[in-house]
Amino acid sequence: MSLTLRFSLRRNGTLLGKPRATYSKLGSDDALSRAFVASILEALDKALPLPVSDSMGGAIAGRMLAPRFTAALVGSS
Repeated sequence: MSLTLRFSLRRNGTLLGKPRATYSKLGSDDALSRAFVASILEALDKALPLPVSDSMGGAIAGRMLAPRFTAALVGSS
């Protein structure tokens, strides 16, 4: 399974707006897919605000980030 989120951060490391899913390839099991997406959003929520230095905060403020989250299905090759 795979999900790419797109979002921006403020210079203080807090989320700017809402994350948007720009790509997803989820499995056929709806419950497992929902749990996968929920775990990603929970992890993002726990990681924010991102601790950044003043210079790093200035460099990333307002820029789009697009991390890709993946999980291998058990038994798949």
